[in-house]
Amino acid sequence: MPRATITVQRKLTILRDADERQLNNKESLKSIARSHGVQAVQIRNWRKQRDVLSLTRPRARSLHKGKPSTIKYLEDAVIGHAFEMRQIGVGITYNHLVIKACQLDEGFRAKTYEVQYQLIRRLCNSNCLVNRRRTHVSQEHPQEAIDRAEEWLSEIRPILSAPNVLKEYIINMDQTPLPFSLASSTTLELEGEKTVTVRQTGNSKTRCTVSLTITADGGKLKPMIIFKGQRGGTIATRELAASQYRDNMVLSCQSNAWQDEENMNDWVDGVLVPHLQQHAAGSPVYLFLDQFAAHDTASFRTRMDSLGVTLKLIPGKCTWVLQPIDVGIGKPFKDRVRQKWFRWMINHAEADVDLPNASTDEIQQWVNDTWQELPEDIVRNSWKKSNLSWFV
Repeated sequence: MPRATITVQRKLTILRDADERQLNNKESLKSIARSHGVQAVQIRNWRKQRDVLSLTRPRARSLHKGKPSTIKYLEDAVIGHAFEMRQIGVGITYNHLVIKACQLDEGFRAKTYEVQYQLIRRLCNSNCLVNRRRTHVSQEHPQEAIDRAEEWLSEIRPILSAPNVLKEYIINMDQTPLPFSLASSTTLELEGEKTVTVRQTGNSKTRCTVSLTITADGGKLKPMIIFKGQRGGTIATRELAASQYRDNMVLSCQSNAWQDEENMNDWVDGVLVPHLQQHAAGSPVYLFLDQFAAHDTASFRTRMDSLGVTLKLIPGKCTWVLQPIDVGIGKPFKDRVRQKWFRWMINHAEADVDLPNASTDEIQQWVNDTWQELPEDIVRNSWKKSNLSWFV
C-alpha cells in the first residue's frame, strides 16, 4: 500500500484537534492519532515543527524544498518585482518574470526558453506565488478603493451601532446575472490533445437576473428572478404565474432580463414590504444598494421615504470590498447553482443527442434550493470582511 502524503494544512488541523482533545478530554495521543489515521509519533514530530509548518504553504506536502534554485541570486530582484506589480494591481505571468530575469542577468538570458520558464516557475512556487484566476477588474489602484471604503465605513459604523438599530433591519440587495448554461471553459483532457471540445446546451447565451437580499443578522429574504420577456406576455402571465415556486420567490419579466425601475417596485412589494411588516416600532431600517441607475431614481427614493426606509448608496468602484452580496454571497451562491446544473446536465447527456435546454422551472428550482441551503454563517460573515467589517 503506498504511503499517504499529508498537506501542511491537514497537519496543523490535526495538531489543533490534538491540543484541544488532550486539554479538555484528557485523551491519549495514541487514540487521537488513530482517529485521524496517523501515528502518534507523527503528531509528536509535527509539534516540534509547528513554527516551520505555520510558515509553509498550506498545500505543501513536505517541508523539504529539494535542491536550491540555481537562480537564487535573482530571487530578491525577480520576486520583489512580482510583489511590487501585484501591490499596484498589475497582472503578471511567468513569462513577464522570464523577461525581467533576462534583463537582469546575461547568463540567464543565454539559457533556452524552456529552462528559463521552469526556473522561474520553480522560484515562484518556492515563494508561494501561483497562478490565480482574477476575481475583480479595476482601472484604479486597489488601495484607492480600499481607502474610500474605510472612510465611508467610518461614517456608517456609528449609525449601525446605535442601541435602537436591529441587525435584521440592516439590509443589502444586489443583482447577479445567471446563465441558463453554466459549462466551464476548462476541462480535464489528455495531455497533448490539440482540440478540446466542451459541449453546451442550445441556450448557452440565455440568461436571467437574480436579485438576492440579505440582512446583517444572517437572514435571507425572498430571491427575485427576472426572465427575458414582456411584463404582460406569455411567460409572465402563464409560465411564471403558474410556477410552484411563486410563494418562495418573486418572478418577473423584462425585455432584456435586466433590473429596471418597474421590477424594482416588484422587489419592494414582494420582498421588502413583507419583511417590514414584522418591523418593530421605533427601530430604523437601513437599505444599502450600489449606485446602479435603477436604485437611485426619484420615484424609488420617494417610495423608500414613504416606507420609512433610509436608503444608503455604496460608493462607486468600492462594491467589491464593501457590498456584502459581492464580498461573501455571489461566489458560494453561483458555485452551488453550478453544481446543480452539472448534475442535471450529466443526467441528460448522451453521446449522440444534443443537450437539452434548461427550462425556467429548472432555473427556479436551482435558485430556490440553493438559497434555502446557503448557511446563515456565510450570510453573517459577508458583513465582516477582514479590516472592512461593517460593525465594530
